[in-house]
Amino acid sequence: MAESFTLKDLIHNIAEERGVDLRAYKPTTIERRLRRRMSELNLATPADYMERIRSEEGEMQELLNTVLINVTEFFRDPQAWDVVRTEVLPLLLGRMRTGDVFRAWSAGCASGEEPYSLAILIADLLGPRLSEFDIKIYATDIDDDALNTARRGEYPPDKLRRVRSEWRRQYFTDSNPCRVTREIRRMLIFGKSNLISDAPISHCQLVLCRNVLIYFDALAQRQVFKRLHYALEPNGILFLGKAESKLSESHFFRPVNARWRIFQRIPEGKNAPAAQRAGVSDLSMADENKLQQEVQKLQLQQRHLLETLKDGVMVLDARDHVVSHNDSSVDIWGLPGLRLAGKKLHNTELVFRCPELPGRVEATRANGNEVVTFQCRIKVEGEERLIAVVIRPVINEAGEREGTIIHAEDISSHDKLQSTIEQLEATGEELQSANEELETTNEELQSTNEELETTNEELQSTNEELETTNEELQSLNEELETMNDELERRSRELNELTGRYAETLRRMPWPVLLVDRNEKIQLWNSAAQRLFGVGTTSVVGVNIDQLPIESDLRKNLLRRCRMVLAKNKSSVLRGEEFSTATFDGTFDLHFTPISKDAGHLDGVLVMFGPQNSEPNGDKPKNSRKK
Repeated sequence: MAESFTLKDLIHNIAEERGVDLRAYKPTTIERRLRRRMSELNLATPADYMERIRSEEGEMQELLNTVLINVTEFFRDPQAWDVVRTEVLPLLLGRMRTGDVFRAWSAGCASGEEPYSLAILIADLLGPRLSEFDIKIYATDIDDDALNTARRGEYPPDKLRRVRSEWRRQYFTDSNPCRVTREIRRMLIFGKSNLISDAPISHCQLVLCRNVLIYFDALAQRQVFKRLHYALEPNGILFLGKAESKLSESHFFRPVNARWRIFQRIPEGKNAPAAQRAGVSDLSMADENKLQQEVQKLQLQQRHLLETLKDGVMVLDARDHVVSHNDSSVDIWGLPGLRLAGKKLHNTELVFRCPELPGRVEATRANGNEVVTFQCRIKVEGEERLIAVVIRPVINEAGEREGTIIHAEDISSHDKLQSTIEQLEATGEELQSANEELETTNEELQSTNEELETTNEELQSTNEELETTNEELQSLNEELETMNDELERRSRELNELTGRYAETLRRMPWPVLLVDRNEKIQLWNSAAQRLFGVGTTSVVGVNIDQLPIESDLRKNLLRRCRMVLAKNKSSVLRGEEFSTATFDGTFDLHFTPISKDAGHLDGVLVMFGPQNSEPNGDKPKNSRKK
């Protein structure tokens, strides 16, 4: 089965399953590019490639990129564009009055250079009067990637090589990539459309279809020409590519500039052949022209009416195909620039926004063609919208249904307004309550203010007292500084006196010990060091009974120290014999109590003096020499 699946079957399945109809393209061209894509994927048969398209979501777009070679640039064929600038646009725009609509359609716009070129010419021709007219340039293509590029309007500088320097400065940003200015971009509406299967843009004064028809076979070219003829208003201009048909034998177009493939639509009933007017042979030429003018007038009025309405209006035929709609009908649903004419409602992008819409239309039939109203919530760019929809059947005089009108109104602001009103009412009540609380608080603040004034007077009085106290403290500080100087002077004198006492003690020839109340030695002089034969600090902090002397003598020392501390009275031990490593002889031991302050004994000063001697130089009675 895979072997019998041919490239023609592949093209047919793509059209049926993916909605991309390539059957109208020249067979040799389309087959050559299909085989190129299959070769890039290393696929041997069309059946294998069909499976790849079904399994990989992005492959369909890759195929379109291969089949549709988007070769375009700004002002391609400059001489042709000069004819458009100097002859075509002055002819079309010269008849316009303030407020009129100018519609143009760039069919097969690729990445957008062609419709932007047209917009630049229009802006340059109208100059400051541009804002007086409603300029709409519809640009369509089948390639989504190319359309995304066109919507951004960003191009590398080398793409602008044919753009005049003054136009480049005025209509492009000075950046890399260069971007078309907002003034030009707002004139264009981009959308996806297939020239073969989708409905054309109607009521256009100018249609550009350059270098597109060369890819189609003869039958498809004739179909496209019919669509382009339908899209143009009477006397509208068709601008083709230089490699395309001259339409030399067409009864619908006459050449304006045959070299550059610029043609004008011949108004019906004027120069059309008799066969073309056979359907109205029973009417006179004048009646036919009058009837046609009335129809055109009604169509114009209807179009202006629809475009004036802010609400969305969409007209369906009896089979639910979209006949016409205004721009608001797609803007409200968040699909700006989308063209739905010719599509069945079930197959339009509106179904993704409001899935219940087709069912509601069917409900009008089930309910005897009654009007159906409902509301639908949608999200557009993160913002929620509430849409009120009215579906009204169109019934003829015979009671038969001719079609349907769908009216859509964005009531998000109404819904928000109602919610805001409720919030304001609740806020008003809260404000009333808050106002009463503020009045009570104001009274409390008034009372507090009076208390603060009283406190302020007290603080002022206290401040005066503090200033007086500060002056007293400053005087006292001066006295303290004087006293501090005096203390420093006395401290120096005391240090000098202490030093003299320490030097005196050191130089005394008699051994001296200071024993505290805990019977521990706290100080002794160098004579005591020599007497006991130990270092200066060797016995400091040890008990007196640990001195390196005979046991009886230690006991006598200890006993006499305790007695002196107990009685707070000096005492003398006479004729005590000593025998140490450095001395062998007799001393008189003088015990003198030492007071730290009045009535509080700090220790005992023990002095080893020569026998029969007193510290004051008097000799005691009954003394003996040894």
